[in-house]
Amino acid sequence: MQARLGGLRIAVGLAILVGLAIPPPGEAQQAKSRFEHIQLLRKDKRARLWPERTPGLTKKILSFTDRGVLEGIRSRRGSNGFQLVLGGMRSGQGTTFGVGYRRIDLFGERLAFRATARGTIRKAFLFDFELRFPRLTGKRFDFLVYAKQENSPMVDYYGPGSGSAKSGRTSYRLEDYHIDAEGRYRIWRALYAGASGGYYRAHVGRGQRGGFPSTEERFGPEDTPGIDRQGGFLRAGAFLQYDYRDNPFGPRSGGNYYSRYTRYWDRDLGQHTFNRLESAVEQYLPYRNKTRVLALRLAAVMTYAGKGQSVPFYLQPVLGGNKFLRGFARYRFYDENSILFTAEHRWYVFSGMHAALFFEGGKVAPKASQLNFHQLEYSGGIGFRFTIRDTVIMRIDNAVSREGYRLVWTFSNMW
Repeated sequence: MQARLGGLRIAVGLAILVGLAIPPPGEAQQAKSRFEHIQLLRKDKRARLWPERTPGLTKKILSFTDRGVLEGIRSRRGSNGFQLVLGGMRSGQGTTFGVGYRRIDLFGERLAFRATARGTIRKAFLFDFELRFPRLTGKRFDFLVYAKQENSPMVDYYGPGSGSAKSGRTSYRLEDYHIDAEGRYRIWRALYAGASGGYYRAHVGRGQRGGFPSTEERFGPEDTPGIDRQGGFLRAGAFLQYDYRDNPFGPRSGGNYYSRYTRYWDRDLGQHTFNRLESAVEQYLPYRNKTRVLALRLAAVMTYAGKGQSVPFYLQPVLGGNKFLRGFARYRFYDENSILFTAEHRWYVFSGMHAALFFEGGKVAPKASQLNFHQLEYSGGIGFRFTIRDTVIMRIDNAVSREGYRLVWTFSNMW
């Protein structure tokens, strides 16, 4: 363990030196004229883009991607067929591996489908299927149907609210499945509007994390709604999005602003009908020829249940883990509302790798009116993003908070 931490400290130190002391590629020497400066930038661009300069391992991964073997970069390029799938399941269930199959050329590329099967050695599994109509009525409207069944035997729960204790850790099994249809219409340039509807069903069972009690042994339905009985939900909603990022899977410039409203109807128990509103503002501010980027995000999730109704705990907003408040344990804070802001300074290290210094603040609250910047939880650290064609395929973050240090290793990008 000491050796592992020592290695991390060395990596962090090197990354800081690279980011703060070494100028970005193409500016290692001070250009004496505008012509020389342009020539240096061109030389740098060629060095990063020429195929013969690409590392051998990266070229091998690219060849797999072009043939449709690897799903990691989510590219529409390449042939149809089987894929190796990495990640994509709930955090905390172990490293995920799986296989998938896709076709993207049916009916003149007007119909595509994809199916995957994934699992971990900890007996978690996921099956999903997606049917997409990318050009249903020209280039403005697309439509998809998505179905998923997932079994996660080790989902952590610490209790409700911001006052939950780290020592109160429990685990539960969450088995759920859903099928949803969604349509999206491009109104103007990067402005989209859409609607969705579907069915969701969950089952909560005994947790399988060794050394920790199962959640129902410590928490009851009074403070953890839905722990004793679960059922099925109909859900429907609408969203509005303005997305002008240069690359949604690894943005260096632009912004993404969206808001999504969803209503859940409890069809079995009649106890958990509620509304959910998710909103976020993301902005990416590049400088030095996009070799460095300041990424900012402010997001909130609000729920509202009418008289005699409640939001089941497994559908409440959560902070802590691999994406939100990374310095805290997975699923550390549950409640009916949450707010989170994140700032990241990202910089180019070499072809296929970027680094990032990040800082986060957020909290959960029982009422939406309590979502302010008072008594926030804070987290920060340094991370590394590994990319293929400017798309993040793997991320390693070193995060700290008042509850200690966490190492995050995941095959997903931020947000």
